[in-house]
Amino acid sequence: MKVLWFSLSAGLSDAYLNNNYEGIGWIKSLEKNIQDKIDLSIAFYHNKEIPPFKLGATTYYPIKKYKHGNLTKMKRRLFNSIESQYDNQLFLNVVKEAKPDLIHIHGTESPFGLVQKYTNIPTVVSIQGTITVYRYKFFSKISWFDVLKHSDLKSFIFSRTFIHVYKQFAKIAAREQEIYKHSKHFIGRTAWDRRVTKVLAPSARYYHNDEILRSGFYTNKWVFKPAAKLQLFTTIWGNVYKGLETLLDCARLLDEINIDYEWQLAGIGRNDEVVRIASKGNKQPVSPNVKFLSMINEASLIEGLLESHMYIATSHIENSPNSLCEALILGVPCIATNAGGTGSLMDDNKEGILIQDGDPYAMAGAIMELKDNYKKAIAYGKQARERALLRHDQEKITSDLLSIYATILNGQSKPLFFTSTDAKLQETDETIMANN
Repeated sequence: MKVLWFSLSAGLSDAYLNNNYEGIGWIKSLEKNIQDKIDLSIAFYHNKEIPPFKLGATTYYPIKKYKHGNLTKMKRRLFNSIESQYDNQLFLNVVKEAKPDLIHIHGTESPFGLVQKYTNIPTVVSIQGTITVYRYKFFSKISWFDVLKHSDLKSFIFSRTFIHVYKQFAKIAAREQEIYKHSKHFIGRTAWDRRVTKVLAPSARYYHNDEILRSGFYTNKWVFKPAAKLQLFTTIWGNVYKGLETLLDCARLLDEINIDYEWQLAGIGRNDEVVRIASKGNKQPVSPNVKFLSMINEASLIEGLLESHMYIATSHIENSPNSLCEALILGVPCIATNAGGTGSLMDDNKEGILIQDGDPYAMAGAIMELKDNYKKAIAYGKQARERALLRHDQEKITSDLLSIYATILNGQSKPLFFTSTDAKLQETDETIMANN
């Protein structure tokens, strides 16, 4: 079986390309588990012109992205530009060269999913996040005015405020809806993404397949370590819908009731713009008990989680955040906002505590609840780990994905390309321009 992936991750070729980013680890993990079971190719964006190459058992197809000059970047940000619709021809060129039996698109937020309009090669799309829905929660507690008032002047000059990101989301959402419209098969993993798919692609078939996590999270296990100071941990990305303002408000509440704690934040730095926006220009001081770790590697992340007493997930919208999944599989007691698909990851009051997103009082109360009854916290962590180990079982996930591939292929006729590529591309261009 020849399968071509389109992904924003270069997979296991990251190190070879000197771009060994720690994130999107599940793509690498899945590739590692499946590459000896199928004839796998991966196409991805890259900032340099590199010919296709083979590394190990996988063939890689780098796709040259738009120019990265400062002037070009400024122009793209100013007009909230997304990837060119003419990239579809580049995607189709890869398909013609790779000659796959099946195409697997990782994510609806990238333009890769449009390639299926130009061929009847069976295609399945994995849902990561859904920008169409994320836009509704973008300015949840941090308002447009907060961003306007507290962003750096430099961000306005270079057109890179969160307002510009939001406007760009509108264009991505329009393209995403076009992808949903033309997709017949989806892979998801939560009740949330299944329900969203029912609305955006009512006639499509939905398959459940979970994600493989990074290897270190399978081989480590959290053990309770008594300490005088409560240790909290959160992994958070620098965007306004990730709930940072709720975390900072919660920290201030813990300070007011004299809880002795330290709250470590991985993923953002103290001087990041989103911190000032979330703290309303620092007029609401950031608690000294909050420690910003910036970006850390896998080993440091695991160490931080193992040393913590609780993991707190704060986002206003998610599908199945890997950061929460990683804490759950280690067995760390977890508190999470009941946002998007998080309710599919842990049962409330059995495997952790779910709270309303944007509510710092409920968050602080949940922290106190587990602190005051830590036997319950330990039991939650144990039960969550047991289910997470089953959910993220590498062999089962690999086997299930191969079964999905086989099911799709068995229901399809012989693959072929559309011959009128230029006409199809023109049709797509007009559709995207109209939606934008």
